[in-house]
Amino acid sequence: MARPKRVGIYVRISKDRRGQELGIQRQERACRELCERMGWGILKVYPDNDVSASTTSKRRRPGYTEMLRDARDGLIDGIVVYSIDRLTRRISELTSFLEEQKRHAFAFATTEGEDTATANGRMILTIKGAVAQQESERMSERVNNSLLQRREQGKPHAGGKRQFGFREGSHFKELNEGETHLIREGRRMLTAPNPKTPGDVARYWNSEGSTTPHGGAWTIQSVKRVYRSERTGGIITYKGQDIGDSAYGAPLTREQWTGVQTVLDARSTPAARGSGKRKHLYSGFLRCGYCGSAMRVQWATSQGRTFRRAFCHSGQPGRDGRLGCGKVSRKYEWIEARLHAVIEAALLARVPQENNTATEDLTGEIGLLETRVRGLRSRWKEGRMEDEDYFDSLTHLRAELQVLHAREASAAARRSRSEVDVLSIWRDDEPENLERRRTVVASVIDRVEVFSIGRGRRKPPEPESIRITPAGRQAGHSRGPSGLDT
Repeated sequence: MARPKRVGIYVRISKDRRGQELGIQRQERACRELCERMGWGILKVYPDNDVSASTTSKRRRPGYTEMLRDARDGLIDGIVVYSIDRLTRRISELTSFLEEQKRHAFAFATTEGEDTATANGRMILTIKGAVAQQESERMSERVNNSLLQRREQGKPHAGGKRQFGFREGSHFKELNEGETHLIREGRRMLTAPNPKTPGDVARYWNSEGSTTPHGGAWTIQSVKRVYRSERTGGIITYKGQDIGDSAYGAPLTREQWTGVQTVLDARSTPAARGSGKRKHLYSGFLRCGYCGSAMRVQWATSQGRTFRRAFCHSGQPGRDGRLGCGKVSRKYEWIEARLHAVIEAALLARVPQENNTATEDLTGEIGLLETRVRGLRSRWKEGRMEDEDYFDSLTHLRAELQVLHAREASAAARRSRSEVDVLSIWRDDEPENLERRRTVVASVIDRVEVFSIGRGRRKPPEPESIRITPAGRQAGHSRGPSGLDT
């Protein structure tokens, strides 16, 4: 196999509490020394710092994903890692990686000397991967057993963000007396003979000057989260199962907490199927021009006419954590038409970028190797070459040819890629194409600030009543509906 000239180094460490990246720096240094000894050229380093690769981790590894994508595209022709457990601790992921290597013919090496060029080398590598997975699973079992033992002793999990009702840094062992008083008073309001609503509790807490643990204003949903938490009732859970009461104090007793759940359950209604999906093209892009909170879009009926409106909801937190001002309520159709015009103009003005990716011409190298194969075969047929020498040389030449053909195919795939016809996607307004159209919108628009136009106006709204910030611009730079800088 030819020496790789564009090697990618992958480095990963599971925990970096101080954020100094010392672990991945040591790995990178060892990998660079290996590449120097082998004469491999380094193109790029792909780091995943403070990211686990265990079987229980659900976090994505952007460095690993980018590295494999570049290997598939032929941008790198080799991968070097410190050890196999830095690459992955999942045997299924290792198997998939080896299949990718076989399919795209890129080189692979570790500082521990693993070899994937032979069947025995791949077998040893797979065994090491299985050992790494076993080590990860045993560590997870020890941690889970320790957590279960703590729960059985009535000790809550000490990690996570601060919860309302508990003192900062107390690990849920000490109560905040002021917040506890508000929780108990709110419970009394919810369970009184003439019960109040979670919205009433939110307004009461806000009037008392209280804020959420993150410093924001109280909303219906944030109040519900406080009362839905088992910690508020001193209940210890493990993997969703109730296993006992907390050994420390709690704002409510178990019985009081259960009573609040009954009240909240009676007030809740099941969400309609698919209600969590976006139904309007510009939902999430519209912001109130006065308070900065996200505007809602919904159908409304007035005087027998049904229309869509975009409005600032007084229960939606704004940019400063305060609730929405409720000053803006506009017809959505006019806003939609203006934004349609901006996006259409922006897409028409785009000039397709030329493919500046340097492509190497491998025709000469491939032709030279094929000539050598034919000459080798001729000498063998004429009896001028021993069988053992012939087959060894033929295997070596075919391996080099396979690498060159793989690189040639990757280059051809890159050249054949053409820009997706964004205009055709944009103009397809079928409901099932909504998410793809929203992706197009996000490539043009970052957000749209909407202002009130006053009551009783019969003339069309002024274009300046909405302010568009293009994608990639800072808050101080925006575009008007015409698409020009304002």
